[in-house]
Amino acid sequence: MIIDVTQRKLAELLLEYGQRQLESVLNNIEAAIYVADMTSYKILFMNRYMKQMYKRDLTGSICWESIHKNSKGPCKFCTNDKLLDDTGNPSEPYSCEFYNEVFGKWYEVNDLAIPWMDGRFVRLEIAKDITDRKKIEQKQKQIHIRLEDKVKERTAELEDMNATLRILLKKRDEDKDEIGEMIFANHKMILAPIMDHLKKSLTQESQKEMMNLLESELTHIISPFSKQLSDRMVNLTPKEIHVANLIKSGKSNKEISKILNTSTHTISRHRENIRKKTGLKNKKVNLRSFLLALQ
Repeated sequence: MIIDVTQRKLAELLLEYGQRQLESVLNNIEAAIYVADMTSYKILFMNRYMKQMYKRDLTGSICWESIHKNSKGPCKFCTNDKLLDDTGNPSEPYSCEFYNEVFGKWYEVNDLAIPWMDGRFVRLEIAKDITDRKKIEQKQKQIHIRLEDKVKERTAELEDMNATLRILLKKRDEDKDEIGEMIFANHKMILAPIMDHLKKSLTQESQKEMMNLLESELTHIISPFSKQLSDRMVNLTPKEIHVANLIKSGKSNKEISKILNTSTHTISRHRENIRKKTGLKNKKVNLRSFLLALQ
């Protein structure tokens, strides 16, 4: 009996040709590539790059015994169960980053299931050396950590400075209050009694009037009114502030002109300037009432 095996031989030749083409392509890729049986874990093919890396051909050996270090069984990170779907067909390629303890290098690993010459599915693994990239990433990570540490350190310093500044500002306010209290106490206990005694010794009305004016002005100087007046009307001249103090005390233009030894016309002009600068011009607001309200 003569059986025609031409078709079978042709198919075998095509498969062999296809495998040689595949091996030729894989041998020219700058990455470690091997093919392993998904049941027996036997290595069916290694490309030239991987043979040079291991300095020998591991074809025919068990992958977990020969490729990885101190393995006593299939690797825990083996991807065989991830490469076929529930129907037994190839699923999406599986990618991960892996540190090879044998060479002390990082690799980007891509695994996928492909059909082999006999029709079974096998695992094709392509591992690209990414050690340099990982070193750069690690360096960048360290720089980022150092920068974060510096930011935290600087933030802590600024918080300490702010806390110190708040303490200093509080101390300044306390000192300012203490100085104010001392000024008032000195006025009440020292200056006021002296002026009282001096007023009693005066005989002329003009002298008493001047003493009253001096006492009034001193009281205004140490009172909060003068500060409020200067704070709210910083553009008032010293003369205008003086006139405003006298207006507040109830003095008329004629009385003020006599005290300041000037004309009533000049006092009227000062009064108008004060109204203008305080925003009271053309308003029906009593100037003395406005000044009294500042206390």
